[in-house]
Amino acid sequence: DEREGGVRALLNLGHTFGHALEAAAGYDGTLLHGEAVSIGMCMAFDLSVSMGLCSDGDAQRVKAHLQSVGLPIKPALTKATPESLIQTMKRDKKVLSGKMKFILTRGIGQSFISDDVTEDLLLPILKDALS
Repeated sequence: DEREGGVRALLNLGHTFGHALEAAAGYDGTLLHGEAVSIGMCMAFDLSVSMGLCSDGDAQRVKAHLQSVGLPIKPALTKATPESLIQTMKRDKKVLSGKMKFILTRGIGQSFISDDVTEDLLLPILKDALS
């Protein structure tokens, strides 16, 4: 829901990445929404780590938990590129005044909304996820 605001918006953790991954997969059922969000949550934690917002230990805990319940933590996409994913994210319903919005974290249970994410910050996260 693009009108979600306040605390409810935090439920979108992983969704900006996840929606781009779903689009790259072609919505053909090979990547389910929950799987895409799982991967997106990992990417949001990785981005938060790279921005110095949270510890790598928290990111690793989240990944280990998601894997333990059978969810993926990396996409298996062959045709996606970091640049194509960024272009898709720029069309996300949460983009406001040309700024992409992400739910980032200062640690497990400490998420917040940010529109300070630049393409330069995204590229290494996307490259790593697609490798």
